[in-house]
Amino acid sequence: MDAWPSYCHGKEGTTNKGKVKAKNEKIEGPWRYPILEHGSVGAATLKRKGKHYQWSFVAESRTDYKILAPDGPVEVFPPTRPRPLRGTKATELQRAEQGAHFLRTFYPDIDVQTELIRDEIAEASRTTRALAAQDLFAGNMVDLSSFHVSHKNMVYVAFPMGPTNSQLNMSPLLVNARTKVDLKPVAKPVYTFETPIRQIITTPHLELGKGKPAPMIGVRTMGSTMFMQVRFAVDQTTHTVEPAPYMTVLRADTGNRHVMDMAISRSNPSIGYVVNDAGAIFRCSAPDEKRAIELVHIGSTSERSLYRITATEVRESLLALSDESASLLDLRAGKRTHILYETSRPHTILTSIESSKDDSIIRLISSTEILWIDGRNTRKPLLSVKHGRAFDTTLSSHTQVMISSPLTFLTSRHNSLVTVYDVSREHDNLVHAYDTPYALPPISHPDGAHLGYAFFQSPTLAGSKRISILQLSERGGLSLLNLQRAPFSTSHETSKRGHPQAEWSDEVKKLGEAASATKHDLGPLAGRGHSVVDLGMAYQTLFIQHEEKNLTAQTNVVFDVLEHMPSIWQDAEIPIEHALTTFDIAMRSGPEPVDASRNDWFTGSALDSVAGYRALQQGRIPRHRLIELAPWHFEVPSIIRRSAPGFEDDLQNTLENLSHYDLPDGSSRTAPSFRRGSEARSQLALDLSLSSDVFAPKRPGKDTTNLDEDVISISRSTQAMSLGDFEPAPVFFSFLRPINKTDRRSTGEDTADEPSAKPTMPSGVRLLLQEWEVGTDPWQYEYRDAYDESGPPPAARVQRSGKTAIPHEAQLEKELRPATQTLSQRPPAAMRSIPRAPPTVAVSQPPQVQPRRPLVAARSLESFATPTLRPPPSGSQPQPTETWSAPESSQEIVTSTQVLPGVHGGRPVLAKKKTAKKRLGGF
Repeated sequence: MDAWPSYCHGKEGTTNKGKVKAKNEKIEGPWRYPILEHGSVGAATLKRKGKHYQWSFVAESRTDYKILAPDGPVEVFPPTRPRPLRGTKATELQRAEQGAHFLRTFYPDIDVQTELIRDEIAEASRTTRALAAQDLFAGNMVDLSSFHVSHKNMVYVAFPMGPTNSQLNMSPLLVNARTKVDLKPVAKPVYTFETPIRQIITTPHLELGKGKPAPMIGVRTMGSTMFMQVRFAVDQTTHTVEPAPYMTVLRADTGNRHVMDMAISRSNPSIGYVVNDAGAIFRCSAPDEKRAIELVHIGSTSERSLYRITATEVRESLLALSDESASLLDLRAGKRTHILYETSRPHTILTSIESSKDDSIIRLISSTEILWIDGRNTRKPLLSVKHGRAFDTTLSSHTQVMISSPLTFLTSRHNSLVTVYDVSREHDNLVHAYDTPYALPPISHPDGAHLGYAFFQSPTLAGSKRISILQLSERGGLSLLNLQRAPFSTSHETSKRGHPQAEWSDEVKKLGEAASATKHDLGPLAGRGHSVVDLGMAYQTLFIQHEEKNLTAQTNVVFDVLEHMPSIWQDAEIPIEHALTTFDIAMRSGPEPVDASRNDWFTGSALDSVAGYRALQQGRIPRHRLIELAPWHFEVPSIIRRSAPGFEDDLQNTLENLSHYDLPDGSSRTAPSFRRGSEARSQLALDLSLSSDVFAPKRPGKDTTNLDEDVISISRSTQAMSLGDFEPAPVFFSFLRPINKTDRRSTGEDTADEPSAKPTMPSGVRLLLQEWEVGTDPWQYEYRDAYDESGPPPAARVQRSGKTAIPHEAQLEKELRPATQTLSQRPPAAMRSIPRAPPTVAVSQPPQVQPRRPLVAARSLESFATPTLRPPPSGSQPQPTETWSAPESSQEIVTSTQVLPGVHGGRPVLAKKKTAKKRLGGF
């Protein structure tokens, strides 16, 4: 066979002998064979075609055929093992404490330290994780035994079954019209072992007859390895077989080491080979019914490592593999071991080796690539393809011929990914890789681990376009996938039936039902980990019986609530000082709820029931009566529609709009579901209706203190008769009232619970706010500069009081004005129409530094100092002994507000003097 061009003058791993710093550094290995990666060409060479030459590449494209799965995977045998036990969620420290508690309770005489228990549990956890990731003794547990007898081809699938995988099952595989393969499951096992099965192998297709060896089957368990002869049962119509033990290999026969792999000779099926975990190979035979086990190859190391063997077509010849090298063994006397390949890259191991009689090419699998090696010329590999999979010690290959072209299937026991590589030799005598590697449809769970694969092609149709794959799950279930290689132009729709089951007999169905119902026996102490408590009665009491109340009792309570709702303002024991909705009034008018919460909205009232909804539907809720008796009322349906667009004034329309949120109707919905949805819809309509009206105990913007009104009227009359300056009107508050508290740190008295006099705002704040009237339209406001004397004077306006103009105040001013004129010798001072400038700030007095107040005091309005005003003396001449005090400053400390436009909204900014430029020195 020709080879691709390569560089072979050097040797991998040679060291640099020169006198340089990197004296002991290895030189990179030469390019000895083509390595093909996804998207690369790999290698190229010129080939003669007729009178001309043309380029030939390793990676070629061939679009003649493609593999299809016409029917999809089918489960042909039910699982016979219980579901896997879930790992504990407790940490290693918790498990150590549990173990120490167990020892102290049941074995008080044994004194074991907790640290020792924790170390043992940690070591066991590490071993379990390492075994799950890299189980060196894991082998393929499903295989096919095929032979020709009585002009018929018989095929049996050998696989383990039972709760512990210790029973061997051999069910016949039937070929229907040479197009479809089906399994006829057998419920009874043919043989039972003492320990779980780890590996099963069989001989290739054989012709049975007189003087010919019987087919063999090898079964490796945890305790021993047994080679068995396959024999027919007495009743051949049942298509059952009876394997008979031929030879058993014990651990004592293999150097007191565990058997890691086994093989059956292809030229003489009565000879078997086993390799232990030290690499030693033993020949097993039984001439004249006498067991003979002899060592034919000594292991290279005593340490446990990965070892695999496989038989070839040549007699007394084996392919042996370790994690670092692959070799060809000729077991005849005096023959030396021939090394096929050795790994030179770090963290790369060999995992599988396969020999094919169709093309005499050896497939070698490593953790990074697949190598094709010519068995007749093993100097270097023919080709290497990077498979791109993660580090996995269970990678293996299965080669099958389809339409005269060998296909290599790469499998792993950690997942269900099967990758197809079309690598073969063409007419130019070179090995090519056709098409990009592709994956087959998953047979069972794509990401789940399994126990192995088996590939089947009808012996009479070797090289045909049909192939079948069987996969054994972890629970012992067997799945079948039929494949065919069709032309590339064939259109096919993938089956969407999921993972259907085949037709089984009653005995086979009972196996699956028994496995599903089986639970792990963890011993008597496992029940202490948890306990099952039936909370059905509590659920009925809380959710079912609590809802099924007596409708008559609900109706009586609702009638009582409706009767007391209009008198809520008069019968309230505690004065109501804030706004209430109809829902709040209904809750305050009814009995105290049993399940009271911190928020009244989630508590519910007596109207939150079927009787309450009927009262709303019949118009029994006294809404109009509440509106008549309430001092203030406001409707907020427009605000509610922002969050609930379906809310309308008509109750029926609201229910129709809310029906859009119902669950979709279907056959799965039950009558209680429809009833509960209708009740929830009516309850929501009731809640929206009860929240659409707002009532308040007083009208916003009105002050009900008559004494304050009288004082203000008298003060205004006095100011009108005064010749001096007057103070702006005080500020009144409506719903949001500041808390007037004294500073505890300054007075030392606790006056938090004693209401004090109304706070008096500073004159600066009152001057800013006197331009605004409650209820006036802000868009009609006109700003006039108080310092601009050239502009037109503003219209005379009435000074703002704590509320809008009160008629009796104006009348009182008119009545007091003539009396003042008769008593005084001078005419009263006329009010200037132009507003005055701000009062002069006294600069002679030192500024008073206010102490820093705490956060709570800062958030509330502290008691402000009321400016002292001296009334003018009686008569026209002032007394010489009395002097007018300086007016108080309006710049007192108060909560910062935004500067508003108005008479005193701003201050004129003095222009800065222009700084004179200094002349620099010099002449």
